[in-house]
Amino acid sequence: MAKKYILVNDAGTTGNKAIIIDDKLNVIASAGGNYKTYYPHLNWATQKLSEVWDVVKNNTRDVIKKSGINPKDIAVVSFSNQMMTMIPVDKNGNVLMDEVGIWCDMRQDKQAKRLMDALGGVDEYYKLTGVGWQPELAPICKIMWYKDNVPDIYNKTYKFLQYKELFAYYLTGEMGTEYGDMSMNGMMDCAKREISPEIFKAADVDISKIPDIHNSHDIIGHVTKEAAEETGLMEGTPVVLGSGDVICAVTGAGVVKKNMAYTYIGSANWSGVFSEKPSLDPKYKMNCNTMQPQGGYQLVMITAAGGIAQDWFKEGMYSSEDYIMKNVLKSSVYDKLRADAASIAPGAEGLIFLPYLRGGGAPHFDIDARGAFLGLGMTHTRAHMLRALYEGICFNMRWLYDLYEELGIPIFNLDRIRAIGGGVLNDLWMQTYADVNGVDFARVSKPQQSTAIGAAIIGGVGVGIWKSYEEATELIKITKTFTPNPSNHTIYDELYPVYKSSYPNVSTVFKSLARFTEKHVK
Repeated sequence: MAKKYILVNDAGTTGNKAIIIDDKLNVIASAGGNYKTYYPHLNWATQKLSEVWDVVKNNTRDVIKKSGINPKDIAVVSFSNQMMTMIPVDKNGNVLMDEVGIWCDMRQDKQAKRLMDALGGVDEYYKLTGVGWQPELAPICKIMWYKDNVPDIYNKTYKFLQYKELFAYYLTGEMGTEYGDMSMNGMMDCAKREISPEIFKAADVDISKIPDIHNSHDIIGHVTKEAAEETGLMEGTPVVLGSGDVICAVTGAGVVKKNMAYTYIGSANWSGVFSEKPSLDPKYKMNCNTMQPQGGYQLVMITAAGGIAQDWFKEGMYSSEDYIMKNVLKSSVYDKLRADAASIAPGAEGLIFLPYLRGGGAPHFDIDARGAFLGLGMTHTRAHMLRALYEGICFNMRWLYDLYEELGIPIFNLDRIRAIGGGVLNDLWMQTYADVNGVDFARVSKPQQSTAIGAAIIGGVGVGIWKSYEEATELIKITKTFTPNPSNHTIYDELYPVYKSSYPNVSTVFKSLARFTEKHVK
């Protein structure tokens, strides 16, 4: 019998999941574990690689054991990872700094300004790279930070790797990167799909410190004897790099051709559409991810304002219920959250929530932006606040869709928007997305595993389980479609302009508070 199983490690912002998937995209087994994110200074966000690798290694062993399959039947190992992290390693693969900034680390403000000045401004940077995130997040600026602040580490660095690339090195002894992740790193000429010497000259960093670029599904190496003993994998198993979570998500949502779009509802939120050509208009600053070798680009807008707000609210407002429901009633506090929000009518009785708890991201690209409830009154309860929280996140996504429309992408005229991520299991939230936007939202099968499924498809194509991405994505099914409620949509149409006017009116307050925080909070 031909080998038909794919093992994926999906390393997200809060933890890793190891998942074994078969050739019909069925999830055979999964094993997960969390790692800690540290916030040592304002706008810093770091993780310790030793902690992350321990979780990945343990998850790999555990999922093989849980699945009951023979490791020799695993055809390929693939990865999905949180994007935009730069890990310095020496020629022997030793990590030179264990605690590194992750994707949302924004300490690189000085480096970003210097790079933008050298390139002629943010617009020129965007027209070259197609990277729409604020430059403070760009890994090219993170490399500049290493050179400026820890020059001994920079000088010793042989290659800068991302999570999946470090894991692949641990498994195979081979270093490399791939087009999907690289297209978000601020290092490539987007139109040419190649490394940009102009960027590296402007950044004044060594281009040789970037690994060779492969297709996402290329076999980069095979599991070594030592790695097999450490992880439970079979020696000689092929390993592909897979891609960043945003790239894996579009594949896992089945969006691999024109007139298709999806939205990811997770800790962060993003939306992507398939396009045959890049969009390099600096007015919109969409991220143009190279989809190689599928052809074309994913035009994606990412906001840090997503499900993290629900988690923040749960921990702050429902901590006692969380304990009781988990330990006494043996149920989920999320059932209580949904019931409370559903008890409040659309519009939350005039309460608006701005979901920018982490700052940054589309549509404002403002690292000083923060969350806010506007319109609080004596009649409002935590249920009103929760309803407004769900609606505010949906309003923010509608703003992103408006930008697609301005660019000539008729997202509101599509037959549906596919939805993936953990948040789509919340029927109330899904219905709110449909009602706010006036378009059908379709929940795909196994939405929480979509990034892992995308990575599995990449690996399966790499070893010939499927002949093409189109063949593989035909296996992705729609399990439920949410159609807009006309009366609710009318209410949201009336409230949406009020929401859009809120951020411009409080942005100066956010900036003043950021300066206050820098001065007084250590």
